[in-house]
Amino acid sequence: MRTITHVGLILLLVLALAGTAPALELTVLHVNDSHSWLDGTGDTLTLDGQPTSVRLGGWSRLARAVSDVRAAKGSVALLHAGDAVQGDLYFMKFGGRPEMELLDRLGFDAMTLGNHEFDRGSAFLAEMLEYASLPMLGANIDASAVPQLARRITPYVLLEFDGDTVGVIGLTASDTPALSTPGPVRFSDEAAVARQRVAELEARGVNKIILLTHVGLARDMELAATVPGVDLIVGGHSHSLLADPAAMKALGKTVDADYPVMVRGADGHDVPVVTAWKWSHVLGRIDVTFDDAGRVTAAQGSPLLLVADEFSRKDGNGARVPLTGADREAALAAVAASPVAAVVSEDTPTAAYIAPFNAGVASMRRQVIGLAQANLPHIRVPGTDESGLNLPHGSLLAPLVARSMLDRLAGTGSPADMALLNAGAVRHGLDQGDITVGMAYTLIPFNNTLFVLEMTGGQIRQALETGVDRGDGAFPYVAGARYVADMTKRPGQRVRDVAVAGPDGVFAPLDPARVYRVVTYSFLANGGDGYTVMNEVANRTDTGFMDAQAFIDLVTRVKTLAPPKSTGVTYIPAR
Repeated sequence: MRTITHVGLILLLVLALAGTAPALELTVLHVNDSHSWLDGTGDTLTLDGQPTSVRLGGWSRLARAVSDVRAAKGSVALLHAGDAVQGDLYFMKFGGRPEMELLDRLGFDAMTLGNHEFDRGSAFLAEMLEYASLPMLGANIDASAVPQLARRITPYVLLEFDGDTVGVIGLTASDTPALSTPGPVRFSDEAAVARQRVAELEARGVNKIILLTHVGLARDMELAATVPGVDLIVGGHSHSLLADPAAMKALGKTVDADYPVMVRGADGHDVPVVTAWKWSHVLGRIDVTFDDAGRVTAAQGSPLLLVADEFSRKDGNGARVPLTGADREAALAAVAASPVAAVVSEDTPTAAYIAPFNAGVASMRRQVIGLAQANLPHIRVPGTDESGLNLPHGSLLAPLVARSMLDRLAGTGSPADMALLNAGAVRHGLDQGDITVGMAYTLIPFNNTLFVLEMTGGQIRQALETGVDRGDGAFPYVAGARYVADMTKRPGQRVRDVAVAGPDGVFAPLDPARVYRVVTYSFLANGGDGYTVMNEVANRTDTGFMDAQAFIDLVTRVKTLAPPKSTGVTYIPAR
């Protein structure tokens, strides 16, 4: 039985579970960056030695996997490390209601707010959280300027397991104002707040402490190394895949690190750090043993890829066909043999709950607007993607999205000279085949408007340097321009050979003093992802044109979308 008691601003969550062993054996199940993907998404695994199309994740499969663990284990905590919304059409259509209600239906013990929870503003977030009753964590969030939101945020929860207390402290990326639109909500330094709250819990006699964070793997490892008293970090934000490298390689996946990552803590004890990739593709599970002093004496586990019972491969004509007979049995056997994957059936009540919402977005998904001539993979920074595909000049889709921005203004009488967008504005690639309205809104989900900024060449170079230095989701893609990103150079000196195309298509070197018209998304125009130079531009116009609609217009016009002849980026990796 679980009860929730309010004590001031602190929400105490009490779990009454059996067991009186002196050492606490706790199973922590965790999800992060599920991004409204309620049905799961298509992916490719290597099964029986062959690339095989599969469906991963989905909340009905997640519910079944959680239920199976709870049935077999005693002390189980279920945690979400943020970014539950913003991605699939469910959020665009229903504003977070099904995502929030599913958190309660599955019995999550707590969730830390991610940056994308703030994408539609703090007032909207406060209303969205009314659909959920679980504790929403944010120890470094000051939402006092938005009282309705402040009432729903608590710094930590205490979980009770038959007399053993575990404190769970929530931390959200302190640069959320640069990543989203939180308005007057303020975010403090994660490490300073963590030290304060750990000390507060220790003063209350709590010696088993988990940080539930949405700051990214690199920052999680820093926190593990520098904040005394932390026993486990469960994170999100960076979409990092942690698992046994050999096991994932056998399935055609490349990991970012082992699961868990063990970091020597500030007090000399190893701190396990875990995160669970993205989109509810995996359910993370770590089994932790604490002694009476609160020290972790054992920590082991693995994420589990949640695989649907749907397998297909391309035939001799390139068409995907379902696997049958011996091929299907071999694929099933390959999944069954993997220590990091399982075929998981849907939980019937959860599937029934999702069904009416699915019907509400079905019409948005179905309308075909064009064709992808070939696969158009997306990667944020040039390099090798998680499937092993080498993309030395970066995304093949982001430059086309940038082109759609430029083209949308071409017929308005006030065209732009170039387009610039951040890699994180494009959420995934496109496979060869039909392109639908639903796919467009899924890959460009943020409801940005197109802004035109009058920027000097010097400001453009500064913006490019910012994006290249920050990397990841901030990495810049362009249309109507090109540049070299030389990562062997020092920060601030990596961008060179910038050129902008004229009306005749001929490129000319960027003139530092000349004023150019740059079309970008409202997110960047307002300084998002660290592009503060754009926020400082005085002459700006909000065109009102929507991001996804511009891409839909491009696809509708050209009908067949081919890979770009050039991404506009020449990337020289660091040695």
